Amino acid sequence: ARVALARASARAPRARASVRRVVALAPPSNPRAHAQKCFLARAALAPSRALRPTARSRAMARATSSGARARDEAEAEDEDEDGMDDEFAESFYVGETECACDVMIIDEDEHEPRVVREENVDVRTLRREMEEDAMAVMTLLLTNEGKSKAVARARGTLPKSMSHCELSVALCSDEYIRSLNAGYREKDSATDVLSFPAESFGPMAVLGDVIVSVDTASAQAREVGHSLRDECRVLLVHGTLHLLGMDHEVSESEAEVMAAAEQEVLKALGWKVTGLTRRASGESTSDSSSTTLTTQRSVLVTDLDGTLLNENSVITPRVADALRRAMASGVEVVVATGKARPAAIKAAATQGLDGIIVGKNTPGVFLQGLEVYGRGGALVYEAKMPEDVTRDAFMMMDDVVHDGLALTAFCGDNCATLAPSVLLDELHHTYHEPASEIAGSVDEILSNNTVRKLLLMGPSKESIDGVRSIWEAAFRGRAEVTQAVADMLEILPLGNDKSKGVRAALKSMDVNPMTDVVAIGDGENDAEMLRFVGCGVAMANATEKTKSGAAHVLDASNTQDGVAEAIDRFVL
Repeated sequence: ARVALARASARAPRARASVRRVVALAPPSNPRAHAQKCFLARAALAPSRALRPTARSRAMARATSSGARARDEAEAEDEDEDGMDDEFAESFYVGETECACDVMIIDEDEHEPRVVREENVDVRTLRREMEEDAMAVMTLLLTNEGKSKAVARARGTLPKSMSHCELSVALCSDEYIRSLNAGYREKDSATDVLSFPAESFGPMAVLGDVIVSVDTASAQAREVGHSLRDECRVLLVHGTLHLLGMDHEVSESEAEVMAAAEQEVLKALGWKVTGLTRRASGESTSDSSSTTLTTQRSVLVTDLDGTLLNENSVITPRVADALRRAMASGVEVVVATGKARPAAIKAAATQGLDGIIVGKNTPGVFLQGLEVYGRGGALVYEAKMPEDVTRDAFMMMDDVVHDGLALTAFCGDNCATLAPSVLLDELHHTYHEPASEIAGSVDEILSNNTVRKLLLMGPSKESIDGVRSIWEAAFRGRAEVTQAVADMLEILPLGNDKSKGVRAALKSMDVNPMTDVVAIGDGENDAEMLRFVGCGVAMANATEKTKSGAAHVLDASNTQDGVAEAIDRFVL
């Protein structure tokens, strides 16, 4: 709508935005006159359609002449006669604020979106979905129920007291958005989204217009591996934050702020997708983010148990083939696991990948981030368990509630315990971990080894669930308690987790986690790792905590070659 207005009226010179997807137009000198023109410009957007006066136009009409009100009413009558009543949204209320989200389909010069013609996309259904999503964004903006810092910052750009708030969204073709790009940005190419900020005057907040190319959005959705609606949600949030003053190209710090803001909003709305700034930041200066998305990510970080390994703790042929194809295309694989390095090497050997995806000369994150190696196998980070935690943990095993459970200390490439156990035998034979050597006392363990972490193992998930709260209470403020496998509990040095180890590994490799990395995992210990990389992928068998922090959730589990699916969708 703002584009049509700019074409139709003589205005102050435009200020070309420094961001590639946003055009900022200079605010009008006369807000009341501008309010009248905003409504009249709607008819110019799609001459074949009469537009109903929305809440915004009714509010603006009250601020203009009676003649403008008469025109509004006449246009409303024309629209009713055309039977187009269901195309335009009624106003809704958020608290005391009257809101309107207008989502329009633009097919000027009969240039309907290509995907509508060629792929039978129902653009009217998409319009209704976008209307629901725009209403959700506005409601979050005005209520901030999730107490998001990003939403609070965006809300600060609006009037403190609002009687009215409106957002307009237009769905168009590549041809149409290309004409806007050429006419207003001197870029003769299509893009995904353009934002045209408006202004607030008095208690009325008019956010502006977000224009989305359905063609480009559809192409990007296929490349990323999610639905067209999900991609439109990404573009809607990105465009709306631009309307509220955020700018990812002003500086690196502002890009980080906007990337974080997008993720906060998407997460608060329950939309499990990655924000556009986070997804595309730094990869390309191309005008269209669809070009950015074709850039292959260079690093794959993968967990082992429950992710790369199936229920028998081996890599399947299909997953091995996908890994080899990824590496052949130049992708570097980094294993991030709770296992000791020898165990990870043995697991990789089940498909002849030892020394290839993990070995003594490859980068890798082991023992939940307590031993981290960079390229060439150089040690870049290590952490040690405090001796008092080790002593107290073994002392706790004397309690009757731990009957039938086993505790072992991971000491780099070996393990040590005080009593033999069939559970620890299983840990060695099934999970490939080093055999636990029997020591005569805790003093002997501490004098002969550097303890990295402790692992408590039970015969079932229920046996561990029953004592977890005891261990969390005993070591609160002294150590971290986490879980990778349902029948195991792990105790780590305070302030450490797998994500910290992954950060250290990527930093040593000079790899940007936001733009260059796909990470895959399933356990609660993987949740933060998936959250901080640009493309975090949760397995179908992942915990709910892990799924909630991931950008994508697979349909396939570790028993269904899920990693192969992830590599084909997000890496290759």
